Amino acid sequence: MRTTGVAVLALALAIATACVVVVLLLQQSLDRSVTESARSTARQVAVQLVRAGARDLSPSDVASTGDTEAVTQVLGPRSTPIASDPAIVGRPAISGARPAPGQETVETLPLGLDGDPSDYRLVSEGVNGPGGPFIVISARSLEPVTEASARLTLLLGLISLPLLGIAGFAVYRSVGSALRPVERMRRTVAEISTRDLALRVPLPPGGDEVHRLAVTLNEMLERLGSAQAAQRRFVADASHELRSPLSTISTALDVSNQHPETTDELVPVITRETARLRELVDDLLMLARTDDATDRPASTEVDLDDIVRAEAERVRGEAAVEIEVRAGPAKVRGSEAQLRRAVRNLVDNACGHARERIRIASSVRDEMVVVEVSDDGPGVAEEDRERVFERFVRLDASRRRGGTGLGLSIVAGIAARHGGRARYVDVADPSYPGAHFVIELPSIELPLIEED
Repeated sequence: MRTTGVAVLALALAIATACVVVVLLLQQSLDRSVTESARSTARQVAVQLVRAGARDLSPSDVASTGDTEAVTQVLGPRSTPIASDPAIVGRPAISGARPAPGQETVETLPLGLDGDPSDYRLVSEGVNGPGGPFIVISARSLEPVTEASARLTLLLGLISLPLLGIAGFAVYRSVGSALRPVERMRRTVAEISTRDLALRVPLPPGGDEVHRLAVTLNEMLERLGSAQAAQRRFVADASHELRSPLSTISTALDVSNQHPETTDELVPVITRETARLRELVDDLLMLARTDDATDRPASTEVDLDDIVRAEAERVRGEAAVEIEVRAGPAKVRGSEAQLRRAVRNLVDNACGHARERIRIASSVRDEMVVVEVSDDGPGVAEEDRERVFERFVRLDASRRRGGTGLGLSIVAGIAARHGGRARYVDVADPSYPGAHFVIELPSIELPLIEED
């Protein structure tokens, strides 16, 4: 309705503008014609005055149409009428203009002939002839011009009304037809509930904006469905993971309450499960933070090579594996705490699956900082190399030695929040035949150091 109203209003303004222009052009043309008619009559009388003066001038010479629409008057040397149209005989000069011989004056005045209040176009010409000078005044009524303009305005108005009605109906039908697919999409989207996102909006034919809107809505519904499924899996997995340590702690407390003599034996169990619960909660909080698009990490310069060296020193004191470090200069922008957490998770994952050695390296390749962590463990099957970054994913028993199943998910989330990615790479290295994980982040260009 709004579109139809705007279209009809715009069309009405356009028609009104066109009508005004047409009427003004008609008025201008008719006005010019009236002026030329008055001028022509004045010049005819002036030619006669130049030849013979006013001696042979008769009322018939100045009579025009015989009515008050066109009248002529001749003024003598004293500006008194010496010849007049029969309609104005006995009247004083109908114009106060006194042009010099050879000059002309055009003016518009109401003459009030026979009570007619309409205006007249008066053309006054100065003439120098025998017995002169004389002034010839020719007047033409402008009432026909006004009547013609009024009739044309009425006619254009009568034509415009049905045109506006037809245009409004056509616009209403065409816009309604164009928006009908949008209404169907709206009804479909209104029927979609948060419990079932499988319904999709129908795709209208063609490749216009409405079709692209339907495609975009279906893509959005697909993303929402995927996010909802992931959220449900996450909630289910988190509930299961939290239930296990809580059940163990609750059982231990019940046994300790019924058998106080076993308290000393149950304290290590409660302590271990509490630590496991705390680790799981910390990982869930970190995942929630990486999922929050509004929580931007701090943007400070971080030396990843320093983090690599620090993590290597930490592992040397905790794990019974050989540590190889290749820490090349690597500087990025981001949160040092989160990046340290990502590197630590990869290192802990490697330590948990390595047989004898792991390697930690940092370098810059093609304007990207690369952190690599490799081990000589059993590796990851090719079909599982993408899945290991999903939440609560644990592989076969050879790579499942505790943990929450969230470590690599946290690594992927932190890398994505810093404009990079985490992935598993296949590297043919006989010294490290196991898993090879890589974090790639945008680097900060290091200043060149000139050698002396």
